[in-house]
Amino acid sequence: MFFEKRTLTLTSLALLVALNGCGGGGGGSNGDDPTPQDPDDEPPADEIPSPDAGALIHLDYNTLVDGVRVSNEAGTNNFPVENAFDAPELVPGVEGQALRTDGYSTWVNADLDPASNKTLTVETWVALESYPSDAEVPHAALTPSSFISQRNELAGFSLDINTFGQWGFTVYLDGEAVMLNAPDVFPLYEWVHVAAVVDTPNESVSLYLNGEPVASETISEDSQISYAGGDLLVGKSHTDKYLGIFLVNALNGAFDETRVYPGARTPELIQDSLDVNVAQADGAAHDSLIVPDSRFAGDLQRPQFHAMPPANWTNEPHGLVNVDGRFHMFYQRTPNGPFKTQMHWGHMYSDDLVQWKDEEDALWPTLELSDTRGYDMKGIWSGDVVYENGTAYAFYTNVNHSGPYNPGVALATSDHENLRDWEKQGPIIDSDRVEDFRDPYLWKEGDTWHMIIGARVSGGGGLDYYTSTDLYNWSRKSRFTVPAYSQMDIGSAIWEMPVFEPLGDGKHILVVNPIGGEVGKYDDDKPTRGVYWTGTWENGSFTPDYLTPKNLDVIAGHLSPTVARNGENQLVGIGIVDERRSSQAQLDAGWTHTFSFPREWRLLEDGETLGQSPADDLQTLRDPDSHLSIAPGAVTGEFDPGIEGRQKEIRVEVNPEVTGSQYGLMLATSPDQEEVTRLSYDAERQEVVLNKFKSSLSDQVEDKKVYREAYDEVAFGKPHTFHVFVDGSVVDVFINDSAAFSFRIYPTRDDSDNVYLFSDGGETEVVNVEAWTLRQP
Repeated sequence: MFFEKRTLTLTSLALLVALNGCGGGGGGSNGDDPTPQDPDDEPPADEIPSPDAGALIHLDYNTLVDGVRVSNEAGTNNFPVENAFDAPELVPGVEGQALRTDGYSTWVNADLDPASNKTLTVETWVALESYPSDAEVPHAALTPSSFISQRNELAGFSLDINTFGQWGFTVYLDGEAVMLNAPDVFPLYEWVHVAAVVDTPNESVSLYLNGEPVASETISEDSQISYAGGDLLVGKSHTDKYLGIFLVNALNGAFDETRVYPGARTPELIQDSLDVNVAQADGAAHDSLIVPDSRFAGDLQRPQFHAMPPANWTNEPHGLVNVDGRFHMFYQRTPNGPFKTQMHWGHMYSDDLVQWKDEEDALWPTLELSDTRGYDMKGIWSGDVVYENGTAYAFYTNVNHSGPYNPGVALATSDHENLRDWEKQGPIIDSDRVEDFRDPYLWKEGDTWHMIIGARVSGGGGLDYYTSTDLYNWSRKSRFTVPAYSQMDIGSAIWEMPVFEPLGDGKHILVVNPIGGEVGKYDDDKPTRGVYWTGTWENGSFTPDYLTPKNLDVIAGHLSPTVARNGENQLVGIGIVDERRSSQAQLDAGWTHTFSFPREWRLLEDGETLGQSPADDLQTLRDPDSHLSIAPGAVTGEFDPGIEGRQKEIRVEVNPEVTGSQYGLMLATSPDQEEVTRLSYDAERQEVVLNKFKSSLSDQVEDKKVYREAYDEVAFGKPHTFHVFVDGSVVDVFINDSAAFSFRIYPTRDDSDNVYLFSDGGETEVVNVEAWTLRQP
């Protein structure tokens, strides 16, 4: 995956809320003394460096010393770069290389010895992929991040930015804070130059963006800078914000040409700094914001071929839409680390549902002053996207701390050819008719648009239902299903991520994802999973064929699919295959969750069961030179067909008339079977069995257990074909190209990559075994 490079022009949104708290905050988390330094330790007041005095610190990031330090080009020392992998990343910058920061673990600690307490200039080039994360708290309680900071409670200076893009400069003069607030939010996906100048002889503090002054304050010529002790930080605030074990308020972007000067640089000198690099920067920053391949090069668990963000945290995919043959998929995202807070909408696109390219984020929380009080400042939750007459309409769940439309369904639109540059239209539907709701899903019939929203109704799972003729004005309908939701629910607290589509032969399918209540992620009886009903749709009412829903997957582990029609009008679904390892393991990895391979959906012959098979385009991932094909014949016990590798497609065909009582495959197996995952069919009990008890040696894996689930032989047929895709830690399984499930495993050994066949309780006639190594086409 990669960003599609394009040239961006600098645009700023009008900021209607002041930068309240952007430079404030509590004591530093690094143990610094919160009081100003002793005046005897400060530079003499009568020594005022000239505006063109040489830099005290100049970081060009072109090389790394010992792989983990940056050189100070203004001196002989070098400074450490903090990084979770002890491998700081250099990417293309405005001049040579730049330092890539990841949003949670990468920053520079530099020594700064001020030369004057009367003048100071700090400047840097920076490109942000996103604003820093924070806890989901009201605006006044935010903990901003910083581009450059040497601060404590009562002294120092910092160039700050908060989670809504509000930014400014704070400096303490004579122990009092002077704060400059930029009028516009900070640009994203662009290389920009920021500078702050303290000039007490000329009675001013000034803030610059791309050489233009954006804020200033008059000060006394007798003022003196109150410096703070401790390191100068680049890419992180002096005040850390943690959610559990996760540091959430560092910066996700790239830094280049960071300088600190003892003198007060003039506007002309700041422009000179800009002019040196601006021709090379040219505004575009996408190449600099690509996550380097080296970050996860040694990660055995990270999938290489499944759709997923380039790094950090993701959740449900949604809004899968086909626009002129190109598929766009949006998804829940925290761009700043492997943690969940203040959700964005990520965006990727594909021409075949297999090869995906990353776009810039479509939506993120913003502030405004209106009667909705900043309706989505707490997060952009899941929803759907439809396309009509050259315009894409994104309907998303907005959440806030108070006020109406909390939660609500909000609308954003884009007329860009690749569905960029979204314009928020505001909330359109409130949740006041139900106890809670989220995740709208839309479809059109004739001139009428329909929307269902996952909801909590009368204490359990249900739906909220609306119609419209213009996508802006919606009328609520009293019900969507003929039976009451309580008759269909399985004891959940709310239904999420609904999908409703025709399957042919006069049948529709309703898919929901019940959560809460009696439903839990690892519950043996009611695990969190997708469920569905088939049925008939007439006059705005859905009548299911049965009240108790069927499971979307035979074994739980995949849920919340988003769907679209491919070029053959085939319905295709892609869901999330969530993590089954600890928060610490996710922090250590630097990413969380992945999406499933695309599945083609169809109605089976019984007219009541969904059939799922791997999308045809997955065959483009096969390396033809790796093809293995054998016909083992009768298998008793274990059989080695000679398949190994962590990125494989395996297809096993057996004679269903000649099988043992239990037969299947052993996946991700070490030679001594210290690590092994057993996938099989229990023919006597008609159950699919997934034994993950020895799937990993890691003590961070949460579900080392045996899963057993009933299998419908009448609908799917006795298992005769196992079609399995292994890609790092994610496995997709299709039985008879009809029943499906996906799950996660985390084998730790390099040699846990063997595949064996086995048959217990008698021999199984294996007709054919085929395998391919997966590779990029």
